[in-house]
Amino acid sequence: MSKTPSPEESREMLKWLNRNRWMLLDRYKNQYVAYNAERLIAHSENLQEVLELAEASGEVFAIYLVPPYVASIQILPIRFRAVTRHNWLPDYHVKLKHRNQEITTTMLVDSGAEVSLISFKVGEDLGLRLADAESKLLAETIAGSVEYVTRDVQMTIEGHSFIAPVAWLQSHTGGEQLLLGREIVFDKFNIEFRQADEQIIFTWREKKES
Repeated sequence: MSKTPSPEESREMLKWLNRNRWMLLDRYKNQYVAYNAERLIAHSENLQEVLELAEASGEVFAIYLVPPYVASIQILPIRFRAVTRHNWLPDYHVKLKHRNQEITTTMLVDSGAEVSLISFKVGEDLGLRLADAESKLLAETIAGSVEYVTRDVQMTIEGHSFIAPVAWLQSHTGGEQLLLGREIVFDKFNIEFRQADEQIIFTWREKKES
């Protein structure tokens, strides 16, 4: 079982990701990578293979699914290049768990997203499955329509675990960026964005259980 990064380790790991994002986009498109504050530990299109290699290293790590397109920001199939000089994305480490499969992954904190979003590939690798004859839902985006289904997954942020809904995309749209949306998450935490410091602060709102 992988170790959960401490807040200090997590900040340094996200700094490494931001410094090396373009290298990852150039070399490891559509692959899972395991990384920490020092290096890239493992990479593969197979999540389980990456987890096994990373855990064998004995190092603290997080998982990032590298998008298939070279772009600063991806919103489903829409791609935008940064128009500012500050090359930083509001990423955060979130542990996702479904049954016996769990990963500490990198999600883009998006206050404009009503619910969190995971790609088709990530959902499959977490063990999500469609029920027999299950109807897919349709979402309208700027670029057109996408199909999705909703699932509840366990999230852990800053040591606090809770169940939150996610929209699981049902096709490879090209938008492999995982989004951390408002539903449940923004009720659980006060979230402060400090772009100048390249930092996001999550403060748990609920009282600790005795």
